[in-house]
Amino acid sequence: MTRPAGLAGAPVALLAGGGDFPIDLTRILVGRGESVFVAALDGVADPQAFPGAEVRMMRLGQLGSLLDELRRRRIGDVVMLGGLPRPSFGALRPELATLKYLPYFARAFRGGDDHLLRRVVRFFEDYGFRVHGPAEIAPELAAPLGPLGSLRANEVQRELFLRGFSLLDALSPFDIGQAAILADHRVVAVEAAEGTDEMIARVADLVARRKLRLDKRDGVLVKAPKTGQDLRVDMPAIGPQTLHNIALAGLSGIALRAGQVLVGDRAGLGRLADELGLFVEGVA
Repeated sequence: MTRPAGLAGAPVALLAGGGDFPIDLTRILVGRGESVFVAALDGVADPQAFPGAEVRMMRLGQLGSLLDELRRRRIGDVVMLGGLPRPSFGALRPELATLKYLPYFARAFRGGDDHLLRRVVRFFEDYGFRVHGPAEIAPELAAPLGPLGSLRANEVQRELFLRGFSLLDALSPFDIGQAAILADHRVVAVEAAEGTDEMIARVADLVARRKLRLDKRDGVLVKAPKTGQDLRVDMPAIGPQTLHNIALAGLSGIALRAGQVLVGDRAGLGRLADELGLFVEGVA
């Protein structure tokens, strides 16, 4: 796999939040012999976790210094990846070099997460940078078409997850979430502000309290981006903990939009799915 045309041989900057995906992406790029500069966001990213890359810790309020650093290094290509709780505008604590950009970000904070992320992308583009999605430069990080492990969904499960994808498409204009759980021919949960893992925990609690019955592990999780979602900066993701959580909730597996949901280590996730008796399937 190679980066898009025009990037080969050029340094790339990774604005890294929390979690394993920024580390996985760095490992892939460094393994190809790429030059990587990591701006590790203070408080969420571990600066020691990016071997082979140059790393600098940055606060969100140091945007001016970040732009200066990217220009000094003659970097034109940027990837943003990793978990980051939405900050409040008042918590940015801008340095002097960042103050001139504050009116722009004051407008960016007047909306939901999609609005904020789109404004961040536009900001970098307005200053001459090219923003790339993680799966654009490392497609192996995203869900492939078909199963990751040896198990496939049966007809009943397939009918459920196709209905789930239709549900997520219909909910896209409301900027609600990227996942849902279906069982017994009905929708039992939709992801909201709590996130996917908390939604799964909510269903597990309903099962434990016998408010919801899942026969023969017939429940499925569906995960997909919202219609029109900018996958450069807001790509859905699952990991090993997601699989453990759905197994504990008594679900049968996960259906993902192929190429549009991050999974990280495909082979490792497939092995874990087999161990837990789950299907994890990428759907076109």
